[in-house]
Amino acid sequence: MRQATTAAPAARRTKAAKRGAAPRAKPKKSESLTERVYQLLRAEILTCSLEPGQEISEAELAARFAVSKTPVREALATLRLEGLVRTFPRRGYQVVPMTFGDLNELFDLRMILEAGAAELACQRISDAELDALQKLAEVVYDRAEQPSLKRFIQANRDFHVAIAKASGNERLFAILGKQMDELERFFYLGARRRDINRETQDDHLAIVEILRKRDPAAARKIMLHHNEVTRQGLFNALSQSRNLGSINL
Repeated sequence: MRQATTAAPAARRTKAAKRGAAPRAKPKKSESLTERVYQLLRAEILTCSLEPGQEISEAELAARFAVSKTPVREALATLRLEGLVRTFPRRGYQVVPMTFGDLNELFDLRMILEAGAAELACQRISDAELDALQKLAEVVYDRAEQPSLKRFIQANRDFHVAIAKASGNERLFAILGKQMDELERFFYLGARRRDINRETQDDHLAIVEILRKRDPAAARKIMLHHNEVTRQGLFNALSQSRNLGSINL
């Protein structure tokens, strides 16, 4: 009887310990697969490895990435919300085409945002931030090398977003980052079709010098000029291309 009495509290303590113990976290396999597929697909769309207008299917992508259809479907749903893919009943998915109308709308918005960001940044940007901009302005690329082109496109994005960040306006920073993402496909196509190293580097270095002078009016003016030159350069490069399958007029 004594042994049974002693064993009972011990058993209760063991059960209580089990109830109080934190449950083991289950590995989030499906979430990690979804994120991996999403990142891979998004990179292929932005770099135009998956061409604008190209049709894709869940089954094809699942086979290519060696996963089930579920993470593919979830990744495509996110890309659809971001405006990078669209769905068609009984046909599957399509990478959203690019149009010159899109290009003009995005640059109209970019000019408004960046002109204001440059003005605000003149008042708030630090010397350390200016030095970082200087380094980003010096990045160049080789059209024949995808890795160097990727670094250049990233450096260009970082340059412009850093100016918005230096403005001190978090909402402006967030909106401009999204807008730069929407333009990324145009940048990849344009940079492949013509060498923009010198043009981009000269403009970016000039922008840094204006910011160092803390001249808001001059900063606004040079940012408007830079955006218009970039817009026209992209428009000319894409419209003169022999292969306009990726762009809809």
